[in-house]
Amino acid sequence: MDAAFFRYFGPELVDALSGARFDTVFSPAPGFWTLAFTPPVSLTSESIPDCRFLLTRIHSREGVLFLSPVKPANPLKPPARVMWLRKRLRGRKVLGGASDWPRKRLVLTLSPGEGRYLLLTMEDDPVVLDRLPDGFGEVPAWGTPTEASADPACPRSLRAAINREETEARPAFLEAFLGGRAAGFFLSESGKMKEGPLPWPTVGASERFQTPLEAAQAFGQSAFFATLAPQEVEPGRALARLRKRLALLDQDQLRLEILAGQQLYGEAVAANLSILAPRSKQGPRVIEHPGLGPLEVPLDPALTVLENMERFFRKAAKGRRGQDHVERLRREAEEGRLPPTRSASLKQAEAGMKVRLESSRHPRNKGRDIPLHRFRSSDGFVILRGRNSAANHKLLSELASPFDYWFHAEGGPGAHVILKRDHPDQDVPEASLREAAALAGLSSWRAADAKANVLVAQCAEVRKMKGAALGQVRLDRARTMLVELDPTIEERLRLD
Repeated sequence: MDAAFFRYFGPELVDALSGARFDTVFSPAPGFWTLAFTPPVSLTSESIPDCRFLLTRIHSREGVLFLSPVKPANPLKPPARVMWLRKRLRGRKVLGGASDWPRKRLVLTLSPGEGRYLLLTMEDDPVVLDRLPDGFGEVPAWGTPTEASADPACPRSLRAAINREETEARPAFLEAFLGGRAAGFFLSESGKMKEGPLPWPTVGASERFQTPLEAAQAFGQSAFFATLAPQEVEPGRALARLRKRLALLDQDQLRLEILAGQQLYGEAVAANLSILAPRSKQGPRVIEHPGLGPLEVPLDPALTVLENMERFFRKAAKGRRGQDHVERLRREAEEGRLPPTRSASLKQAEAGMKVRLESSRHPRNKGRDIPLHRFRSSDGFVILRGRNSAANHKLLSELASPFDYWFHAEGGPGAHVILKRDHPDQDVPEASLREAAALAGLSSWRAADAKANVLVAQCAEVRKMKGAALGQVRLDRARTMLVELDPTIEERLRLD
């Protein structure tokens, strides 16, 4: 975050947080902090107050500080530093504060308690202090643009902006900056500016924001969450991965051939239906196939002969559909289009789920073991599916973030499915969305169909209904996807 931008951002942030009360503190990763507060605040006088988290990343050059309506996933066992800060902030009110823009520092004055000030900087973790640091709030005494440009403490962005102005316009430009006047706050549309928004137009195309709080959030949400998410690790073993992929597809192919082979059983029963008593229930027996002769048919004694025949044909059709999908996946693998390797972010997400489940024994944890099916999409996204109505309810209540995607078969009963995202701006490829939708369709009243309509919404648009049965929800907004129900997808993507 740029120091010149901090000149405007700091006072606005103090004003926005004045009167708020801190609830708790988290640290999703070293150098990343989440401070939760109530009541929520707004970024402009016209917007809805929906921001109840102050997020910061500690970095001398690429640090960010912004208000957010959403928070990242946090470990259930916070480190000692978090507990230290949580103990000193919880329940305390923000009475005011001050900004030290040249050093990108901010203090919030707290209601009575241990320590008087909360110090936020781009250089170190948040800390509660009894007195302000030496030199806090000192501002440069620049009399002219030449003095400002010659001062090593002058932000590079300010020096460059002064030099872009005509010589006669430079004094007025500097005076406006020191006086806290700006025509807007600008963020480069190229996405190359790691230092974030500026209080003047950037070189090239830029997006203008009315307030520094809006500009900080637009930049911060992308920079914070994207940096927090671990990067994909390439193992460099393409041939081994290809062989493993093809071996798995061979297993799928064999299983689907067995399914498709049940067509013969259905044909044998159909050809002899008149002499088999269609409504009777019989066990395995030899039946004459019209083309192959005597055939041992594994009739299920729990079903009627007619139901067995329909079951054979239905499974055969499912096997043939699956063979088409496997053939497509085989072509993609042979062309080098393999699914991503198991990313560090996926491992982290799985570890987080494991910790969540294991820590359910802790008396302060409100959750219990949640019966879920876990999958990984071909693009590396974690997909969770409830096994029953109680799991569906807890999936939304305990594991879903507002920016995750929710899926459910349209028009009838079925499982809730959540596709996890690392941050609100993370793009999800269409292939992963369709895979999650198919997983929802395969665990619903449409499971036996070739295709199904599936509702898709962000979790923020899914509302649990007070007094309704577990798992029943209402949607503020959703769209419908028509997807093929690939019968092999569950085995291919399953994690557990």
